[in-house]
Amino acid sequence: MELNQASQDSVHAYFKKYIKNTSESSLYGLVVNGAIYHNSSFEDYDFTDWQRILDVNLNGAFHLSKAALPLLKKYAEDNPGHYPRIIFISSVSAYMGEMYASAYSVSKAALIALAKSLALELAKYRINVNCICPGWVRTDMALAQMPNEDSIKDNLGAVLQNRWLESSEIAAGIEYLLSDTAKGITGQQLNITAGIDL
Repeated sequence: MELNQASQDSVHAYFKKYIKNTSESSLYGLVVNGAIYHNSSFEDYDFTDWQRILDVNLNGAFHLSKAALPLLKKYAEDNPGHYPRIIFISSVSAYMGEMYASAYSVSKAALIALAKSLALELAKYRINVNCICPGWVRTDMALAQMPNEDSIKDNLGAVLQNRWLESSEIAAGIEYLLSDTAKGITGQQLNITAGIDL
C-alpha cells in the first residue's frame, strides 16, 4: 500500500492495514525519513511549493507520530523496562540554513523542536524521541542539487573528511538509537556529518 505521509487519511489507512496484516497491536520504533526538496530563491518561492515541503517534511512527521503513538504506548505497557522510540531524520540544514532551500531548512529545524517537545511529553509513557541530523548523504535528492563536479567539490570542500556520507552510515545511527544501549537518550540530536562545522 502506498503511503502519502502528507495525508492524514493515507497515514491512518496505512496503520490500519499494518495492524490487520501483521496482527500486531504494538510498535517498538517509528523512523520518519520521508522528505522532499525544492530549490528556489526566497524572492521567487511560490507559497504552493512552500506549503508542499512543509506538508511532507513536517506535517508528515505529525501524522505518522500521531498514528503510531497508541501502538508505541501499547508496546511500553506490554514490555516493562523497555523504551519504544520515535526517530526523526532532520538535517544539518536545520542548524546552518541552506541557500535556495528555505522551506526545507525550516521543516528540518522544526523536526528538532518537535522531537524535544515530544521527548518531554511522552517520557511518562517511556517513549524516547530523537533526531538524526545528516550532512551530505549520497542520494538522488542530494545529487540533484549538485549538477556538476564543481558544485560537488564546493559543497564537499566544507566537510572535514571531504567526502559523501553513505546511507549505511545514517542507518547505523538509526540502529544505535533503536538499540537498548541508547535507552537513556531522548530529546537529543545525533549529528552524522563527516565533519561539517556546526
